[in-house]
Amino acid sequence: MRKFTAGMLAAVMASAAALSGCSAVGGGGKTELNFWYGWTGPEAEALEKLIKEFNDTHDGIKVKGLSQSDYQKQLTAITGGNPPDIASQFGQNVASWGVKGAMIPLDEYIKKDQVDLADFIPSALSTSQYEGKTYAIPVAMHFSMLYYNKDLLKEAGFDGPPKTIAELKTYAEKLSVVQEGGRLDRLGLWPGADAYTFTQVFGGKFWDPDKKEVTPDDPGFKQAILLSKELWDKYGTENLDRFSASLGKYQSSQNPFFSGKYAMALDGEWLPTFIKQYAPGLNYGIAPIPYSEDKPELKNAGSIATSVFYIPKGAKHPDQSWTFLKWLTEKQQMVKFTAALGNLPTRLSSLDDKTYDSVPGFKEYTEYAKSPNLKSFPTLPFMNEYMDEITKKYNDILRGKVGVDEGLKQIKDKIQPLVGK
Repeated sequence: MRKFTAGMLAAVMASAAALSGCSAVGGGGKTELNFWYGWTGPEAEALEKLIKEFNDTHDGIKVKGLSQSDYQKQLTAITGGNPPDIASQFGQNVASWGVKGAMIPLDEYIKKDQVDLADFIPSALSTSQYEGKTYAIPVAMHFSMLYYNKDLLKEAGFDGPPKTIAELKTYAEKLSVVQEGGRLDRLGLWPGADAYTFTQVFGGKFWDPDKKEVTPDDPGFKQAILLSKELWDKYGTENLDRFSASLGKYQSSQNPFFSGKYAMALDGEWLPTFIKQYAPGLNYGIAPIPYSEDKPELKNAGSIATSVFYIPKGAKHPDQSWTFLKWLTEKQQMVKFTAALGNLPTRLSSLDDKTYDSVPGFKEYTEYAKSPNLKSFPTLPFMNEYMDEITKKYNDILRGKVGVDEGLKQIKDKIQPLVGK
């Protein structure tokens, strides 16, 4: 187990004092809780409304929210002994922070208050758990679906989106427009597509819990890499780099999908809200991720990521912090929060809530969220290092800097030694 060292503690004491999230008993005898969250702008405003609602309806506790998007400052404050009372985090950090002792296990609170964990989507909940302990509660989740430009597909002779991987390849090639001399004018699908999503399509895995072994060489992950590599090699790195440099900013009217530079795209549940804002005239559809003809049982596959709430180690009032965390992740509050953000709820009982009827694109996502083939990356203490190494080698493989098998071996050689540390 990793532990904080005396050197680490000394190094952060000065800054921790300035970042103190220390709670106190405020006016009227109320326990004051400091809540750090990573959202900003309108999203932070939505959370502040819920904080006010809690304060107005709960005697004895007053929550003060602070938008703090630098998550490293949370760890600095925890290490220095002055943490906030409750904070938000990404699911991918839970195992690492949990085994470091930075997060308080919540299992006793969950048992005492009989919180029904069965109401949470299993893959979303798994991002908050490690080795039998629950370190956080997931409040929102994210996964990709296939977006397609209806006008461009119709123009190419297609009457609907691709349903299988073979069809996806056919669509991607036919929808791409290559000018004389080989310069790209449009891509049917960006060839560096989400390897995590397609790993689930091919039934791949990243971790063998029985052998305690990372498995980047798993056949399903390799198939996902080869799918992108095949598309990438068709156009070449130099051509794709030149095309990519001409594309507009993601959150603007020049988003390549909005402007017709991509005929199809894999993207998250927030995209329809951006389309409504930046490209209201776009004639688009949202479809399931195409499935592999060899694994039809894995239809509606995908890769889930989450946002979570947790109680930091050293929180001055953990019981009151739990009261707020539990309330914030109950169905009613979760629906309000995720609908305001355009994020997906993690509770199964929330998926059919009519509040989401007014959120663009949510009908397709909430239905898809019921699929048993949505999985998350395995929750591991070295999860970030593992994913970072995948990103590096994936890029090297696509660009021909290393072969597929050698690249996957290099991932394993670098990450396997981290197991058990």
